[in-house]
Amino acid sequence: MGRLAIVFSLLVVLTLLSIKLYVKEGDKEAFWDSWARDWEEAIQGDTDEMDRMIKAIPLFELREGETVLDAGCGTGTLIPFLLKEVGRGGRVYGLDISQEMLRIARQKHYDGDVSFLKGDIIEIPLPSESMDRIICFRTFSIIDDKIGVLREFFRVLKPSGVVVICNLLGSKEETVLLKEIGGAIANDTSPGVKEMEQFFLESNFTPVELLDSDTLYIMKARKPLQ
Repeated sequence: MGRLAIVFSLLVVLTLLSIKLYVKEGDKEAFWDSWARDWEEAIQGDTDEMDRMIKAIPLFELREGETVLDAGCGTGTLIPFLLKEVGRGGRVYGLDISQEMLRIARQKHYDGDVSFLKGDIIEIPLPSESMDRIICFRTFSIIDDKIGVLREFFRVLKPSGVVVICNLLGSKEETVLLKEIGGAIANDTSPGVKEMEQFFLESNFTPVELLDSDTLYIMKARKPLQ
């Protein structure tokens, strides 16, 4: 793991130890509600981590005019950068299960067309075949039913649409971190390349890119035209 990733991981652990880790296992909505303000302060205060996130955005290969879903948008950290990529003709939706995360996200100013939705990622409140691209950033590892969510992504994507799953830690590093954090996410895992490829195939996607290094995790798949 790179030095910056280690520093940020330690920051996350220390932040979480100072808040409500006693939220019962499985109650993820309450868990993230309790962490929302601390998460926002930690992210905004770590310029190195923000720089790494910004450098990862071109890997999403967003296009001007696209309609994009930020699945698990949290406090909206990624939204301004997605809006910049899709331009004035594009639109971004932010979806999160945490009302408190969304409250913070909605308070920010955005230069572009953005809407926020509260909902579970396994039952997205959007029409079928309505998204050009789905970005799942720092979220997939904490999803319980990963194949179920991928099938929901498949439903929401237009034909030839792309799902991008990204993290700034590799699968092994992320899984260790989740265990260290404990609470409602203690047993969550980040799938490696072979497992992720199988998940995509079982969800009817065509894998496009599968990368799992210690400081970058990016998995892309495309919905076939038919």
